[in-house]
Amino acid sequence: MMRTWVPLPTVWIEQQGLKQFAWSDGGGGSDQASALICLMLIAHHTDGFGLARLTYGKIGDIAGLSRSKISGGLEVLAERGLIIKEQERSVVRLSNLNTAVGGWGMLPAKGLYSTTGRIPFFRRLHLRHRAELDALKLYLLFVARRDITRNVVDLSYDKIREYAGISRKKIPDALSLLSVNGLIRHERQPSDINDYATMNSYRLSYLDSYRHPGTTGRAQLVAAKEL
Repeated sequence: MMRTWVPLPTVWIEQQGLKQFAWSDGGGGSDQASALICLMLIAHHTDGFGLARLTYGKIGDIAGLSRSKISGGLEVLAERGLIIKEQERSVVRLSNLNTAVGGWGMLPAKGLYSTTGRIPFFRRLHLRHRAELDALKLYLLFVARRDITRNVVDLSYDKIREYAGISRKKIPDALSLLSVNGLIRHERQPSDINDYATMNSYRLSYLDSYRHPGTTGRAQLVAAKEL
């Protein structure tokens, strides 16, 4: 049975590893996007030891990727040390996954799938546009930087650019793609700068939906500022 969420190693994201997944107009960008899709699917299907058994056919059915794109994506992940290909066919291991210590984030799983066992968002991607790769990078950055206490991600455009290598002018397109497909919710939160300032915050869908300003104490903080 698919879990609500799965652990995803995030140290490489904190070390700005998402910058390596860069768009190339010569066609390389599609393999970069495919790699991030494959990474999430591997995480979704890991056992308690980080091992996943996924055939090309299974990945293709879930995400709508061709065999060539799956192959290219897995090669990218292996070259960058994010997965290890086991000797047994169709078995891969997530690198550096140890839930007994830090360095991992909660990646939404079950909620992303339709009743047919596919991920509609992945199947809508054509891997021909930079915004698609940017959206995947941004989504993983949100997984890594989510405040688990408040269930929210507070990231400025400058921080997004610093960690994911997405230019400021491209960030709105990536955010829109995630938002219209229901993967994130965009909110405006009060800022500590002054009583009138606000900041951008984001919530990952299908993850601790019961945690929001009304249940984490944020509502009380806002009320106190209004007194």
